[in-house]
Amino acid sequence: MNRWIVVASLALSLVACASQPSEREMNYLASALTKVSAAVDATARHRRSADGLDESQLLQAATAHDPSLLKPFGGLTVRVLRDGRDSAVLVCKAGGGGALLEDAGCTAKMDVHRWNQDASNRCEFSLNVKQVCAR
Repeated sequence: MNRWIVVASLALSLVACASQPSEREMNYLASALTKVSAAVDATARHRRSADGLDESQLLQAATAHDPSLLKPFGGLTVRVLRDGRDSAVLVCKAGGGGALLEDAGCTAKMDVHRWNQDASNRCEFSLNVKQVCAR
């Protein structure tokens, strides 16, 4: 009986660890995200042909010159927020699960590591890009 409790506890621990990304993985994705958010920012700010595009179209237009920019995010949800000429990119777990990383394109550094925040962290933007980009 005790052996089954140990096996069940071990299995649950492994599942919990597998669903929680490591700091190393998130730092790698954060670095990749700053490149994507810069590309989205440049497209939103400087390409008139980007006016009126929805978030997936804007993401595709921004990365068309180098589709490999999105490769690190395979299996994850990548969303784009645009407010006038300002923009941000949000990376979430597959299927729009919890938010992992959020970055405004107008800043040089990664803006928000959300992967290690509270578990009810939803795949919704938290940055006010107008405020962030006004700095």
